[in-house]
Amino acid sequence: MSTLLDQQLWFIGHDIRHADGNALTRFGFERRHGSAGGTTCYQLASEDPARDLVCWGFGVYVGPVDNAARPALHDTPRETPRGVFLQRHSLTPRLLSGPLALPLHQPSELPLLRSPVTPHDWHEVQSALGHLAAELARYEQWARDTLGTTHRAQVLAQVPRHKRRRFCAATDLAASWDAHAMVSTTTDVRRRETTTRETTTRSITMRRGATPRYSTPFSGAR
Repeated sequence: MSTLLDQQLWFIGHDIRHADGNALTRFGFERRHGSAGGTTCYQLASEDPARDLVCWGFGVYVGPVDNAARPALHDTPRETPRGVFLQRHSLTPRLLSGPLALPLHQPSELPLLRSPVTPHDWHEVQSALGHLAAELARYEQWARDTLGTTHRAQVLAQVPRHKRRRFCAATDLAASWDAHAMVSTTTDVRRRETTTRETTTRSITMRRGATPRYSTPFSGAR
């Protein structure tokens, strides 16, 4: 799934520069411009305010978002799920202790993150992964129908060869996300072991050179 997310973010990075206009905003994402040295982030509001999707060049987030554009999270009596952050190139889920405050444009701005440990933690991660996969499948199907298979093939051709060998065919990406969405609803995603050292992680800091040259930043998008 890590490679699949990397491929999707590669495509998204080119979709925002499409000749016919920013494809993410056309689909329904809200753009939040990056600060100096940061990347633009895109938020897709869900019917469930506790399941918004936020994309950056360095990863994705699924969960409640603390901003004025969304309804209050206390309108319903049920407990609000915690958000889940997935860093690009290393698909290790991390839980947030509360809603994600936007705007946020750099990994160092992320709040306290921790690894899932309890069965309840993993249930929330599994639910978030299923929602993420379903939303990305929906977007990718729309992108293929709207932007065309030629655009997708051209974007895939720009990936360095050693990396492209790991990516699936552009026409298979939506189906691959659909398969992951189905697996997330039927399979226990808990890792066999979770070490104590992994239990709590302070905000992720990207090392210099951590983002490969082939990654397309979201900064400067239209």
